[in-house]
Amino acid sequence: MELMNRGFVTIATGKEHYYRIAYNLLHSYRLNAGRYPFAIICDRINKYTAAFDKTVIMEEPAHSYMDKLRLFDCLPFDETIFIDADCLVYGDIDCWWALFENADDFSVFGCAYENLDTDRGWFRAEGMGKYRESIRFVPSFSGGVYFLRNTTTCSGVFEVAKDAAAHYREYPFAIFRDPADEPVIALGMAVMNCRPVDCGDVGLYTYKRYTRADIAVPNAEWYCNDAWKQIKLIHFGNFGTMKAFYLFEAATAKRKLAGKPLDKGIVGTVFFRCKLLYGILHVCDLVTLWKRAIRRVKKRLRAGRCRAC
Repeated sequence: MELMNRGFVTIATGKEHYYRIAYNLLHSYRLNAGRYPFAIICDRINKYTAAFDKTVIMEEPAHSYMDKLRLFDCLPFDETIFIDADCLVYGDIDCWWALFENADDFSVFGCAYENLDTDRGWFRAEGMGKYRESIRFVPSFSGGVYFLRNTTTCSGVFEVAKDAAAHYREYPFAIFRDPADEPVIALGMAVMNCRPVDCGDVGLYTYKRYTRADIAVPNAEWYCNDAWKQIKLIHFGNFGTMKAFYLFEAATAKRKLAGKPLDKGIVGTVFFRCKLLYGILHVCDLVTLWKRAIRRVKKRLRAGRCRAC
């Protein structure tokens, strides 16, 4: 397939914060890979979207992760790899195209449980109503990366997902009480017989405390089975993008991409090589944690008042 018929995409709608982290993702991709075009699906044009190779406007977005159910409607390429905006690239993820070469028309990095009585995966097959007879496996995956081809099969995955989201409480989905993209897309995959692929040693990992990385090298690893495993992408999660580690890594990637050395001059040597910037941001983490604690308390107080009514 021609190069321009393939590309990466991310989504940013609503608050400027989401545009900023999408911009950071783009920087990290161009620093550590960069052979393919990178598009953005968004709800407006601004200074961040100007840096992308292609911009697709989404009309009336949900301003949440449920915007991912509109991915097929906004496809920028014939073959597309979607990456959540709250990720950073730490290696040449262009090799992912080889992993998806023989994949179904919609796929993810994950696994499929053939035993439908399993208590793993994103749903319980027995309670899936009108979809039950079409289910031959239960997918398990993290929704940070999706692979899509512009086909009717891929479209079918999203049609099922949208229908399931509209009737979410009628089905035994796992983990999320309210609609989320992963459970309903998993159902769409099962119904349309689109299986996950094994990412092997070139995949991603959700950021937790057992992860270490340095985008200046670049290098990223996570601790698994008594050993450090090399990975190419970290999915920080939205809250993680407000913390010191992410902010320092994003600033480092931006500086390197601009061709500014990390070991020359006062700014490079002191703030980046000696990591003074990281120290300053780490202190700011306390403010972020405090604000989050206040929001949680307010949310519980509002819930308590609602129950009292």
